[in-house]
Amino acid sequence: MTFRHSKSLAERPGQAPRLGSGQARPLSRRAFIGLGTGALAAWLAGCRASTPPSPSLPSPTSLSLPSLPSSPSTVTPLPPTYTPVPATSAIPNPQSAIPSPQSASRPALLAHWPATATSRVVVVRHAGVWAGAAPDAGIVLQMLDAGVSALTDTSDALAIWRALFDPGDRVLLKVNCISSGGPTQPAVAYAVAQRLQEVGLVPENILIFDRTSGELAAAGYAINEGGPGIQCHGAQGKGTEAALTQATVRFYQELDTSTAIINLPTPKQHGSAGVSVAMKNHYGSVDRPGALHGNWCDPAIAELNAQPTIRDKTRLIVGAALNVSPGNWERPERENALLLSFDPVALDTVGRDVLVRHLQDKGRNAGYLIEGARHLTTAQALELGATDAGLIDLREIVLE
Repeated sequence: MTFRHSKSLAERPGQAPRLGSGQARPLSRRAFIGLGTGALAAWLAGCRASTPPSPSLPSPTSLSLPSLPSSPSTVTPLPPTYTPVPATSAIPNPQSAIPSPQSASRPALLAHWPATATSRVVVVRHAGVWAGAAPDAGIVLQMLDAGVSALTDTSDALAIWRALFDPGDRVLLKVNCISSGGPTQPAVAYAVAQRLQEVGLVPENILIFDRTSGELAAAGYAINEGGPGIQCHGAQGKGTEAALTQATVRFYQELDTSTAIINLPTPKQHGSAGVSVAMKNHYGSVDRPGALHGNWCDPAIAELNAQPTIRDKTRLIVGAALNVSPGNWERPERENALLLSFDPVALDTVGRDVLVRHLQDKGRNAGYLIEGARHLTTAQALELGATDAGLIDLREIVLE
């Protein structure tokens, strides 16, 4: 594995950082998820799954999937207050920087703004990660290890996994599979699960989770509802109640029974929230997400992520940005990257910048991604993390 320095992500004046090249993929067979913008009411209805009778598994056929909006066709200037997060290149730390297992304490690792001066986000890219139609599993593991190392200033990635997770933990990997064309790439989720097993977790205590088993299967995940090996299934019942400003919702019971969460979002544009990355990924963790879409999902997204079920259990965020969806979710574009952080707000901010740059490269309006993502500011006000560019320490690694 070779590391090389890269140029700053802010390559051109007035443009957002460049984190990779976009290549359109063919339209999925699920062509009913189109490019039309649609009315907001139709979008909200589509984003909401029919509520399953607890504890029955929600049926994929009961879902009203969205006619996903593309970005507005009229190109408008970006808001004058928009500042993309600047990046610095990074290389693996020298041996002297490796902390001993004793010094790599979990609270110290998880600390981010405002407990620390800045929140770190790491972008790891590899131009060769796509091996034909599927990502190269070995390269994904290299990217994951490099990201964990840069995130924690150590070259011993497994030591960090041991510090973050106990062998007896029940870890929920929250993926996003609402669109089979642009889901959290399975190669990323299974790479994370592999590292968890290598530090002592039994595979039966690792659950790859999203709201329905049908969506997981359509996205390429192997469903396992109680057999030997890594578990993978949708919601099987409701749990803890969360009373938010806009509505009262219930977490699915799988989040209650887990002891730790790894958030595995994929960056997408969203017609009702500007962007959907780590924080909005948890709309798939509750039973009534459609009730939380008013006012650009603000303050609902921030309030949901402030709940102890999410805030206290999240140990790591790995943004699966091998593909991203700046427009139609069924036609994602190559980004060849992983985004890692302990701060969901900072990671979402960097993910937003990625999507903005993809649209700018095509001469399309990216302003709504910024104006719509007002939940980022609310989340910073709730001290969930940082969205101001000056509070984010963004590191970039390019592997080859």
